Amino acid sequence: MAMPYRKKPEEQIKSVTEFVEYVNTWEHKGKYPTAFRGQAFYGWIAKPKLFRGEGRIYENEYRAIRDIVSIHPSEFETDKTMFDRLVRMQHFGLPTRLMDVTLNPLVALWFATEDYYFNESSRIIAEGLKGGTVTAYYVPESRQRYYDSDRVSCMSNVANLSGSSKDTLFKLAGESSSYEQFIEKSEEAKSSNECKKDVLDELYFHVGMEKPHFRKLLKPEDILKPVYVKPKLSNKRIIAQSGAFMLYGSKANFVKSTEEAIPARRVYISPEHKPRIRTELERLGVYESILFPEIEKAAKFIARNYMAMEEDDDGLI
Repeated sequence: MAMPYRKKPEEQIKSVTEFVEYVNTWEHKGKYPTAFRGQAFYGWIAKPKLFRGEGRIYENEYRAIRDIVSIHPSEFETDKTMFDRLVRMQHFGLPTRLMDVTLNPLVALWFATEDYYFNESSRIIAEGLKGGTVTAYYVPESRQRYYDSDRVSCMSNVANLSGSSKDTLFKLAGESSSYEQFIEKSEEAKSSNECKKDVLDELYFHVGMEKPHFRKLLKPEDILKPVYVKPKLSNKRIIAQSGAFMLYGSKANFVKSTEEAIPARRVYISPEHKPRIRTELERLGVYESILFPEIEKAAKFIARNYMAMEEDDDGLI
């Protein structure tokens, strides 16, 4: 079955100057974008890697989390919440329910100008469709949270549930209109053997491990729709990339109307303009070893620059 792709945005930019001018006019109902996301291929649907259907990682999310913590426990010693651990896992490359965004449009542009190469599974796409895109998100305040909010704790700890428990949890949430009804349906599902345990109580257990005084008043819609999360600036890469996250609960789309959706606008960067824009971004101090401050990235950037230099007649650089 062919994977769906998004249409190419109509608006196109060809340089950093043009992009900056465009961003300064990027308003929606008088509001400036909350955050930006750059993608090397415009056709990708923006969603967390966990939800992209690669293998069985979604069903085994809770096992994958325990695997990486058990292998590298010292890396997670300072993480106090599940959201903290998800952020670290995201930057290690483990698929999570987080989607990276940035407050800096130039950082988004850098990611949008990465090279995109087709693999065997994507040869159904015509050659030449390698353009990138920058998306601007206008997140309403009702869908914005800080790293320590109860809603973020609940959505993050969904990762601790098994695949079947998650399916049951979201099914019940979609059928409930209040937290009282949510609790009632969860208890009914357990008593009717629809599931072996009270999935809502299981979620509350994990949240309670990091928040002992958590009040069990979760609104069902609070775990169904993604939220924009402002993280702690405790990670070098988050600081370097002016990073933030969109946190997802359910992989199914429970947004039923345009009023509930997070407004977004997109702009296209064609493949022939990517090299020029990358060069311009480097002149402005936006390059790989800055955005990825790990030492191996810095070494790669330095080596590339010296390898690109030409010797003069005396053999001197």
